[in-house]
Amino acid sequence: MTEKSKKRITMVREHPRHVPLSRKNPDGLTIVDQHPRRLKGTYLDSVEIESVFEGYDRKNLVWPKAGILKKYKNADKYDEIIAIWTDYFNKKFDVNPPLDPDAVKALIASESGFRLDPLENKVAFGIAQITKGTLKILQDPAGEAKEFTFDKIRQKDLRDPSIAIPMAARWLFRKRDTAESKLGRAPNAEELILEYKGLLKSRSQYKEKALKKFREDYAALKKK
Repeated sequence: MTEKSKKRITMVREHPRHVPLSRKNPDGLTIVDQHPRRLKGTYLDSVEIESVFEGYDRKNLVWPKAGILKKYKNADKYDEIIAIWTDYFNKKFDVNPPLDPDAVKALIASESGFRLDPLENKVAFGIAQITKGTLKILQDPAGEAKEFTFDKIRQKDLRDPSIAIPMAARWLFRKRDTAESKLGRAPNAEELILEYKGLLKSRSQYKEKALKKFREDYAALKKK
């Protein structure tokens, strides 16, 4: 484990905890097993998400382009959320090139058409179509996204764009890492979105269909 990750996550040692008297614990004590403890500044819960959004410095913020994706109802409704959380994680992870807010917007368009829960399925949820598996990973302080996680986010919370969009943005940075590992270089926007969709190295015929909407909408947003 690197020194950096040591500072982000610590292991809580076994320790006693006071509990009500019972046959099992006649002395009023129980032993709490070792478990990872998240350190402040390395995760977000719903309260902190709201606090960051409300207090965020909007000066020089790069917004996704508005007034372009007119085929979608509410296409520009979430631009402020996209702009803030794209900027937040660009600064958090300091990547080059930075994540483009237009790419995040086009991703959401391709996943849900900006509808809050478009498919009503049991696999992926909300405006960013985050799966149960991804939700679990993003909240595991010892998992693959342990450098920055979320806490106490429920499956039903993914229907709230103010929660789903920051989670999707964070997941894109994780997918950037995995895509770079597979490609041996930084992924372009299309490759990143394919990795988000789990299709970067897929030979499935669905691959082109899954990318079609993103490609069209992202090209429209980037057109001068």
